[in-house]
Amino acid sequence: MEEENTDPTSRRRDIVIGVIILILLAIAVYFILKPSNDEPEITIDQEPSVEEKLEESFRFDIPDDIEKVELKAVKGEDFRAIATRKYEDGIYTHTVIADLPDPVGGTFYEGWLMRGNPEDDNFDVVSAGKMVIAKGGYLLNFESSTDYSDYQNVVITLEKVADNNPEEHILEGSF
Repeated sequence: MEEENTDPTSRRRDIVIGVIILILLAIAVYFILKPSNDEPEITIDQEPSVEEKLEESFRFDIPDDIEKVELKAVKGEDFRAIATRKYEDGIYTHTVIADLPDPVGGTFYEGWLMRGNPEDDNFDVVSAGKMVIAKGGYLLNFESSTDYSDYQNVVITLEKVADNNPEEHILEGSF
């Protein structure tokens, strides 16, 4: 039988070595389980906005210093449009760019500015004119010396008759 070494110095040395091994193991586990800051950032490709799509389609930049609103299809179609407006130096300007299909024979698109709702006492509707075909879709440019800033609603209709009565609502939005 071998004799056990009961020397106190040897025993202390064994304990110190054991503690050092435990510390090294704890450090190794920490670095293995620690999330790395060097992981690549995951970016999700976002669908371009309606504004970006229309700007690309029309090859036109919509200025940032004007009010703008996205017009939504009334019946859930995949139509896209942006309406803008600005009143400056006594001139009210209103523009709509829209990605719409060609209207069927004898019909046309018309833009409208509306104040309030039809049941309101102050309800009013103003034709902003017929939309014209432009590179990339349809365009409406409206200018007036009247300030129509309180006309919050924008409507694009499909018209059969050129009169002052909005017909079939295609796109709508509010500033």
